[in-house]
Amino acid sequence: MTDMKLSPMTANGTGSRGDETRQLMLDAGLRLFSERGYESVSTRELAREAKVNIAAIAYHFGGKRELYRAVLRQLIIDTDPYFIPAQEKLAKGIRDAGSDKAKLAALTSNFFTRLLSIFLEGEFMRFRAPMVMREYANPSPDFSILYDGRIEPLHKMVSQLVGAALDRPAEDKDTIIRAHAVLGEIFVFGIARVALWKRLDWTEYPQDQIAAISRIVSDSVLSSLNLAGENR
Repeated sequence: MTDMKLSPMTANGTGSRGDETRQLMLDAGLRLFSERGYESVSTRELAREAKVNIAAIAYHFGGKRELYRAVLRQLIIDTDPYFIPAQEKLAKGIRDAGSDKAKLAALTSNFFTRLLSIFLEGEFMRFRAPMVMREYANPSPDFSILYDGRIEPLHKMVSQLVGAALDRPAEDKDTIIRAHAVLGEIFVFGIARVALWKRLDWTEYPQDQIAAISRIVSDSVLSSLNLAGENR
């Protein structure tokens, strides 16, 4: 998984000085906005965190609001390599499985285990999950960037899986609500992880517990989709 470095500059690490400055501000914006929200972060603090001149924010982005939008767009770009292949594999799996419940159960288990690994392993979601949480809890005028780029495509794909498992149309209201519920079982481990850590006296997810967490969540999702006992 990706480590604490938030985003690569370029494939060979030789970006221009302007690119480097821009990336420093994106990284600083992600850290500060995720921790404190848009309104509580000043341009001066952003510049200080990024170790750049305060004028650089206006020069590269046009202002704090435009920087915030750029951070949301960068979040989508950074998470594409994790979510897009998983969604494409899920789409193909649904087509191939048809009405075969055993195949759908295996597909469901594999997909949700993969999603969990994004939230449980390494530092990749340390700032990205809280950023998403803030937009969920108190949507900004820019929520549509996150919704259109990441949330809706994932939600629709999971709705297709739920529909296939329960023999319901993917766009049926109850199907969409069920999809939202099962996705919540995954996201809570990223968005509300500190609550679980405090409950279990952890400071991070222990590597030797990740498999157990994945099994518990997978069993819960399979039961919710009436696929329990099919994944043999």
